[in-house]
Amino acid sequence: MANVALHDLLKLESIDVFNSQKGDVQVTIGSGNGSHKALIDSIPVQDNLIARAATAYLVKRGLRGDVAFSIEKNIPAGAGLAGGSSDAAAALRLLNDELSGFTAGELTALGSEIGADVPYCLQGGFAICRGTGEIVVPVPGNFPYWVLIINDGIHIDTGSAYKALSRSGGIDSASETAIGRRTRQIVDAISKGSIETLRQMAVNDFEQPVFAQHPSIERLKDRLYDLGADFSALTGSGSSMIGVFMKEDKAVEVHAKLRGVHKEVILTKFL
Repeated sequence: MANVALHDLLKLESIDVFNSQKGDVQVTIGSGNGSHKALIDSIPVQDNLIARAATAYLVKRGLRGDVAFSIEKNIPAGAGLAGGSSDAAAALRLLNDELSGFTAGELTALGSEIGADVPYCLQGGFAICRGTGEIVVPVPGNFPYWVLIINDGIHIDTGSAYKALSRSGGIDSASETAIGRRTRQIVDAISKGSIETLRQMAVNDFEQPVFAQHPSIERLKDRLYDLGADFSALTGSGSSMIGVFMKEDKAVEVHAKLRGVHKEVILTKFL
């Protein structure tokens, strides 16, 4: 996993809590002026990962009371960009900074109860994630490249995408060895900044079922390569496609060509 400069902005506006095992946790979330403001307004507060994270944190601490957040929402939902998970991680960090309750390890364990991507989002950077996301291994990165994120508003349900993979969960020793070798090659590529190796070795298994259901996303990947992207892949379970560019001028050129053609075209960088 890797993070880019595209971000939401979450603020802890107020907190009024008390020690108690009884009572409710009330969370309010105000929407700011982000490009996806309407998304926050359309989700019931109790279903928002921010509220779920805040509630889980306070209950774990034996606290009850009121917490108010505001958010500038810029990351699209259902796009394979972990927007909700990064917001949940931000809520945990804000509360922990305010209340000084948990160690980094305890916060990660709590985050894994909220969502598979939350432990990674608590850490950021480049990382190999294992298990159900709770094992996050940092990877030294040397990837000062430009990233074009393209999203046409196609919502991919993560649960359905996993079912489409038809994986039993079991793995034999030969496959485990192959995965380990490929992982080491990808880690080496990231540490050396080698897009050529990454293009050869990094494969998103979700592309096959997602492309079958949404051929337009597959065509977009081909289009990015035709326009000069050095690497392109589906993000997570989709539906966003990224194009990675070593040269800023090429990234800017392709960004200009695709703006207006697709619903959302975002130019950013790895962090």
